[in-house]
Amino acid sequence: MHPEAPGITISESAAKKVREMLNNRGTPQAAVRIGITTAGCSGMSYKLEYADAVEEGDRVFEQHGIRVVVDGKSFLVMDGVHMDFVTEQFKSGFRFNNPKEKARCGCGESFQI
Repeated sequence: MHPEAPGITISESAAKKVREMLNNRGTPQAAVRIGITTAGCSGMSYKLEYADAVEEGDRVFEQHGIRVVVDGKSFLVMDGVHMDFVTEQFKSGFRFNNPKEKARCGCGESFQI
């Protein structure tokens, strides 16, 4: 499957972190899969895992040399998401800016659309 025009965008810092994770895993040519799962007090949460294969119905996005795979169902919620990696004094991690979010729980772990 060929990468498509961005519907999911990735910051350079997120791409750098993903590249590091894939290299440490020994699968530099693989991709990451982002999706939505039911969780948290607001109902939905983002999930991130390795994608060793692209499955039927998946959407593939590539930026900064990194491939991101999103399943078709999650893409309905995630179209327009910007994925970033943020390092703060006591916490670092991936952040997702989704223009479809209507509310986010107080702890920031889940959201509603």
